Amino acid sequence: MTNSNRTSFLPIIIAISICAGFLIAFMFWNPVAVSNKSKELQKLEDILTLLNEKYVDSVNTGEIFNETIVEMLHKLDPHSNYIPAEEMKTIAESIDGNFGGIGVRFFKLRDTICVSNVIAGSPSEKIGLKAGDQIVEIEKNNVAGIGITNDDIMARLKGEKGSYVNIVVNRYGKLIPFKIERGTIPILSVVAAHMMDKETGYVKINQFSIPTAREFRLACTALKRQGMKKLILDLRYNGGGVLQGAVEIADEFLKDGLEIVSTEGENAPNKTYYANIGGILEETAVSVLINSASASASEIVAGAIQDNDRGTIVGRRSFGKGLVQEDQMLRDGSTVRITIARYYTPSGRCIQRPYSGDYKAYYEDLNRGEESMFKMDSSVFIDSLKYKTIGGRTVYGGGGISPDVFVPYDTTGSTFYMSSLEWSGVFNQFVFDWCKNSKEFIRSSWLSFEDFDQSFESLNLLPKLMEYAEKEFKIKPISNNDITGSERRILRRLKSEISRQFWNEDGFYKIYNRQDEDIKASIQSFGE
Repeated sequence: MTNSNRTSFLPIIIAISICAGFLIAFMFWNPVAVSNKSKELQKLEDILTLLNEKYVDSVNTGEIFNETIVEMLHKLDPHSNYIPAEEMKTIAESIDGNFGGIGVRFFKLRDTICVSNVIAGSPSEKIGLKAGDQIVEIEKNNVAGIGITNDDIMARLKGEKGSYVNIVVNRYGKLIPFKIERGTIPILSVVAAHMMDKETGYVKINQFSIPTAREFRLACTALKRQGMKKLILDLRYNGGGVLQGAVEIADEFLKDGLEIVSTEGENAPNKTYYANIGGILEETAVSVLINSASASASEIVAGAIQDNDRGTIVGRRSFGKGLVQEDQMLRDGSTVRITIARYYTPSGRCIQRPYSGDYKAYYEDLNRGEESMFKMDSSVFIDSLKYKTIGGRTVYGGGGISPDVFVPYDTTGSTFYMSSLEWSGVFNQFVFDWCKNSKEFIRSSWLSFEDFDQSFESLNLLPKLMEYAEKEFKIKPISNNDITGSERRILRRLKSEISRQFWNEDGFYKIYNRQDEDIKASIQSFGE
């Protein structure tokens, strides 16, 4: 064999070596597996020993370890995964719903860290940080104009509760030092909750973490006090999270004894989750919004509502993740996330999309994505995928939850100019600068959300936005059609972003949802 031929086999040999070592270690920690798989273990050990003693070159396994293990797991299914130790902390924070930090929202503007919001009750608010402050130093190190990344910013500002971080901010040209004691900062998963009219409430959940069900109950209890009899539950772009959170939220809608979801796996005990007595929304009409980015725990909630004929599912077909994972921490702090079961909706549907072993194609899935955005995907409407709801309605499996009311993706006002404004970050930067420079006007004019809502159109901000986009981003309309075609959509986004500056995500969605076709269809689904 020539040297070139030997070289071509190197990745394969390395992969076998690493995977063998990984499997040996994993089985070593599980004595039952060792006894049952002794022959396979011996063979893997023999191969590993042979490679270590005989292979022509030395191998630096550290450089390719992560990629090799991930690829091996993805041959099994698209959701089993290997997570390096350094990434687990961030993932754990997302699951727990909190982290140690100072409590600000920021973005980079002209290579400077700009505070866009200070979280109420946070260490930053207590010590006097304000929206509009620019962080120029962290621990005596300059962080302005040096190309610092968002990940690096977060790494410097986050830390254990009770620890301190020293920063310097630029406030209208004045440098002000702050010593901030880090606290526990919540990662809210219920990002918006408000009344849309006298009877209709709106709740948006971004993810399912451990505190999500509690956040949801508190939000809905408050809305019921305001007269809520109908609820729009927005699970669009919610990629899932903690299964128990989904079960607890579905439980609030369903009467005692109704099935929510079941899980089955060859090496995991089968389990069925049922609703308990006393759900706070059992008498509240509900419409659930989903789209192609609604996955996992979102689909558990939508499937439980649909199969129990409890409400209406509105939007577009969901992602189709019907697998349950369990995390197994390894000795070095890294984690193997292994699929242990499939979950089934109450009618018996496993909504996991088919997987050919091509990980990239699974997530791109462009043909299905384009079709499901603009028309109902007819590929699932076959007899072998038919199931019945508790009331006898026909629903379909085949990957994802198909909505009861399909709403095509809204492209109204889409132009190249509008897309350029959205993707470039013009809206965020313009709104930040405008709000900062108009501070006195805003303080004297907007005493409430209602004041802002009523006076926005009189501000005539569209020409200012266009001038700003051309000056700062070199973006300008190609023709007048770019403006006339997108004006309504541009103003909608602009008003929503300004509202976000003062009333956070709740303020954004109060404005943005008024022209949302999915929301309109949800309201219509309630009937008279």
